[in-house]
Amino acid sequence: MRIFEGREPLVALAALAFIVLNNALASLLFLAVYGFDIGTFADRGSLVDRGPAVADILRMAALIDMVGYLALAPVVVYLHGRFEAAAPGRPARGWLVGVLAFCGLGFVLVGAVGAVLMASVGPALLHAAGGDPAVEAAAHVTFAALGTSVYVGLWGTLELMLYGVWLIGVAWLVRAEGRAFAWFAAVGGLGALGYSLRTGLSGRTPVEGIGPLDVLILGALGFASAWVVWLSVRLWLGR
Repeated sequence: MRIFEGREPLVALAALAFIVLNNALASLLFLAVYGFDIGTFADRGSLVDRGPAVADILRMAALIDMVGYLALAPVVVYLHGRFEAAAPGRPARGWLVGVLAFCGLGFVLVGAVGAVLMASVGPALLHAAGGDPAVEAAAHVTFAALGTSVYVGLWGTLELMLYGVWLIGVAWLVRAEGRAFAWFAAVGGLGALGYSLRTGLSGRTPVEGIGPLDVLILGALGFASAWVVWLSVRLWLGR
């Protein structure tokens, strides 16, 4: 039984929504919050200095990001069903399929939780700017802690570890239906795992200090986005 047989336009649109909302629109709005200055990203508390003017943009960016993460859930569930149907009576592969579903949905949940935290707590801290100096200083420290817990902990380390495992596992299971397609997923998964390892061990994301290794990791991670777009096309066409 083939994994890709029969058109699934709704699942295809969900995959595409993940890319458009999460990787494009939300990312652009987050950059706008930081004034399109990547250099300020490492000093997360400094965002408080921009004050209430960017609070609504931050909230909107985070909420769009949340919806983008959740859009991937139907794709994970659909592929889980297809993988199970393609491997009847094979307990070892069934175990792998279950682990991959856990990782895929874990990625969705962790990412969405991080976005909700940023949407709910971040704007309130930005509104503390311009008031009492002691309150503003506390807002700096608190926002820096929030940013580190989300960007480094949830998004940078945990979610990308889960995403990487899911991508590599999916690549293994679909390799018979397109080697280039599988390789894109595998390279993207390695990029996600590299990002997670780099962030977890160093306490900073590859975006914060662009070096040769960081460029390599980000380049590999770009294959993941390209693969999801390719996946949406295959789901739309049914082959």
